[in-house]
Amino acid sequence: MAVMSTAARPDADARPTPTPTRGATTIPTGRRAELLAAAVEVVADSGLRGLTHRAVDRRAGLPEGTCSAYLRTRVALLVALAEYVGRALETRVAALGEELADCAGDPDAVSAAVTELTVGWVREPSLVRAQAELSLEAARQPDLVEVFERWRRGLLGTVERMGALAGRPSPAEDAVVVVAAVEGLLVTAVRMPAAQREPFLRGAVPLLVHALHDGR
Repeated sequence: MAVMSTAARPDADARPTPTPTRGATTIPTGRRAELLAAAVEVVADSGLRGLTHRAVDRRAGLPEGTCSAYLRTRVALLVALAEYVGRALETRVAALGEELADCAGDPDAVSAAVTELTVGWVREPSLVRAQAELSLEAARQPDLVEVFERWRRGLLGTVERMGALAGRPSPAEDAVVVVAAVEGLLVTAVRMPAAQREPFLRGAVPLLVHALHDGR
């Protein structure tokens, strides 16, 4: 193992923090946030097979050994990355829930709000790709399940409330289908050329929202 250079050692005021435990809500800052942002780009470009401490260091432009100083094992890196990606998505879902509370019962307003949420996500394709990769990995890594599913539960709850306000007879079951459909739309969109992504979502998302409101 290579000896970590002095430059790679954490500063005295930015020492590595312990790996987040399940349910942790600590927001990464400083060097840790920089490393996780770089990890998102690594996964987006190379998939989880390409996610190594060295790859993160290279993408962040930091000395070799920096990432392993903060996140010592691959599991620690995966869990921290899932927390980072999940928190970014969860924050936006919470904002959507607040916005929907002001336009309940208006399918056009709801459609506009949900469309803007998905369009905002697809403007950060690396985040969507990392989310898709981590979602699949969660089926094989129990450590990721609770951490990564938190944002999805928030989205399910928001969609369920929307369905209930629309008078759907089974809003919880509908929410599962709608969220799965949104996830599929996002993954489909990021596979498209950049110029096609937003128009695709602006056409597809309203179909889902109006189906939830209008179908019985």
